[in-house]
Amino acid sequence: MMEGMQNMDAEEIRAIFRFSALEKNMISSFEIQGDLFLPFLLSLKSGGSWSYATEEAKSMAVKDVITYYNEEGKTGYTLEKIYFFIDPEIIEEEGVIRRLEKCGTKEERELVERPYLITLKAKKIIFAEVNPEFRKIIVRELKKKRIQLKGTPAYSAAHELEHLEKGEIKGVPLWNFEYVKELAKNEHKNGQ
Repeated sequence: MMEGMQNMDAEEIRAIFRFSALEKNMISSFEIQGDLFLPFLLSLKSGGSWSYATEEAKSMAVKDVITYYNEEGKTGYTLEKIYFFIDPEIIEEEGVIRRLEKCGTKEERELVERPYLITLKAKKIIFAEVNPEFRKIIVRELKKKRIQLKGTPAYSAAHELEHLEKGEIKGVPLWNFEYVKELAKNEHKNGQ
């Protein structure tokens, strides 16, 4: 028996099969080559943003999160939004944000430049909301073929598009940074 399944009971195994069947039906309903859905599934199951390419097509999933918190009840949840693109292309970029990113097998993060705002077009744009509050994954194809992303989703899209175009992400390694020690606000250099 597989190592991970040793501790599962029959009900849990049935739930996994049920989920897998629903997932397979959802994927086939969009009439897209199954392996192109890999970025979407990785984003959903492992988190983050992902991309994938074959000789015929490219796909990319970009994740964004919004946390809702009820001050009175002291509870909340983080809604995940996944934007999934088939054959994405950049139409326009705006701004330059310098940020640290870690990618793949690299050990350290690197300094890269990403657009603050990015406008993309794609053959298909599929949008999913993953709501942990209600344990629902709502998936729909958007009618529009263009979308504008701002902030974190824009950085993630630019990162994944760089993978699709160039393969490896190249940036300035973290060891090119310099540590600067500052005194605490109430400390003085001469000890007064």
